[in-house]
Amino acid sequence: MTELIFTRHGQTEWNVARKMQGQQDSPLTEMGLSQARVLGAYLRDKEISAIYSSSLPRAERTATIIMKETGLAGIHLSDELREINLADLEGKSFARATEEDPARMDAFGSNPSAFIPGPGGEKFDEVQKRALNFVLPLFEAHRGERVLIVTHAVILRLIMAYFEKISVDDYWKLHGFFYPCSISRVAMENGEYTLLERNSIEYTK
Repeated sequence: MTELIFTRHGQTEWNVARKMQGQQDSPLTEMGLSQARVLGAYLRDKEISAIYSSSLPRAERTATIIMKETGLAGIHLSDELREINLADLEGKSFARATEEDPARMDAFGSNPSAFIPGPGGEKFDEVQKRALNFVLPLFEAHRGERVLIVTHAVILRLIMAYFEKISVDDYWKLHGFFYPCSISRVAMENGEYTLLERNSIEYTK
C-alpha cells in the first residue's frame, strides 16, 4: 500500500489578520511554528520516506521544521503545490475584498466554478489540474511508501475533492475549512484510492 499524507502549512500572520494570501506570503506565527513542531513530532515514528512541499515560504518553513523533527535529510520543493494565484485579491482583507467585489468573493467562498480571477490569476479548475498532475505520479514513484505533502488550504480542498469524487462546488459546501497542520491521508492499493483521514487534528489531543 502507498500512502500520501497531506497537510496545510502552520498558521501565518495573514491568517490571523484575515488577509488573502494566495501566492504572496506572510511569516508563520508562534502558534504556526508550534503546530509544525507538534506535527513533526507526531510523524517521527510514522516511517515517512519523503517530504514534498509547496515552494512558498510559509509551506517550506513548515516542511523544514517537520523534516528536522522526523530526521529526514531534506525536502522536495514544488511550484505545482503553491497556493492558487489570486492576483489582485492578494494582500487584501477578506472584508475589504468582499466589500469591493461581493459577487466574486461569493463565488470564491461557495461557488468556485464561477470564480473569475483577476489578470494573471488562476481559475480553480486550472489549480486542481496542476496540483493533481504533480501529486498523482507520486503514488507510483513512492510505491509501498508513506510520503508527506505540505501545501495550502485551497490546494488541499481541490485535491481531496478529486479523491472523494465530489464536484468542487459541492466540496466547498461540505468542507469549507482545513486546519493548519491538519492531517488528510489517501492510500492506493491495487489501483484503488481510499480516503483514510480528512482534516484531522486528533493527533494534537
